[in-house]
Amino acid sequence: MTNTRLGQGTRLEREYGRALGWYPARWRRTHGPAMLGTLLDVAEGEGRTRPVIGELADLRWQGIRERVNSVVPTDVRALAASIGTGSAAGFALVYLVWVSWAPWDPRPLSVPDGVDTFGPFWNAGMLFCIPLLLSALAALTGARWLAHLFVVVGLVALPVTAVFVRATEAWNGPRSTTLGLAALLCLVTLVGDPRRRRALGWSAGVVGGALSLFAVFQPGAGHGFVVRTVDDGGFWQFVASAWMLAAAAFLVVVVVVVLVSRGHAVVGAAVALAWLPWGGAGTVALWWFAGEEADAVVMAAGTGALVVLALTATRWQAQRSRREQA
Repeated sequence: MTNTRLGQGTRLEREYGRALGWYPARWRRTHGPAMLGTLLDVAEGEGRTRPVIGELADLRWQGIRERVNSVVPTDVRALAASIGTGSAAGFALVYLVWVSWAPWDPRPLSVPDGVDTFGPFWNAGMLFCIPLLLSALAALTGARWLAHLFVVVGLVALPVTAVFVRATEAWNGPRSTTLGLAALLCLVTLVGDPRRRRALGWSAGVVGGALSLFAVFQPGAGHGFVVRTVDDGGFWQFVASAWMLAAAAFLVVVVVVVLVSRGHAVVGAAVALAWLPWGGAGTVALWWFAGEEADAVVMAAGTGALVVLALTATRWQAQRSRREQA
């Protein structure tokens, strides 16, 4: 075999070396020469002077995965995806029932002319809510690819929903804050394997339960216990209000700090990562709906710092564990 230094030697070796350049520097220092040597030995044994079709693309893809894993480990991403899937389902269920459907309110079937609805629904929010609910159901049944497929369908439905709302000038349809939150929740669910059923169930119960409670009581409206339809703006003013999200952010910080301090950095990092969409929504709600620009900046900075610190603690604990095992 020829020179095993990455990127030098024959044409085949240079091609493999460039593909391995997609891997993190630490990985290349530790595993690069051995990996390159193995690739060249296999090619020599098969009498090849060029890579197999698709081999370089696969190496680059694996390199990207290693780079992602070096920042956010696989177990953190899997747990965050499961929490995110449950969180998305809880949000989608409450938004569908109280904002888009409102089965207790027959008016979408008997509205006056000139008021646009979406069939039997008040608005087009069901286009992304239903796929998110189906994604959670698929994850609970163990169908990872189907869960991700429904999430992709939900992502595609978001711009369709935005176009419909703008074209019809639907006053109660999903606006940018709702669509942005849904998009971020979808992205979190796609970062890993969402089939951690306990995490999915707990997050769906907590998010769906809290939002349902606020949808019924709507503390900011001051009308007590009543089931009533809300529009998209009302959802962010009375259900997922700025101050409710701020209180939730405080609780998330406490939970993450406790988890990390007790040696559960992976769980803490996953919770922090899954909170990102809600931290973004809370920032917008504080800035736009509550008019509290300073608090919005604190929310945004605190959310980002929480994720960075939790991931850093995960790496520290992993390194300490490896040193103790050595």
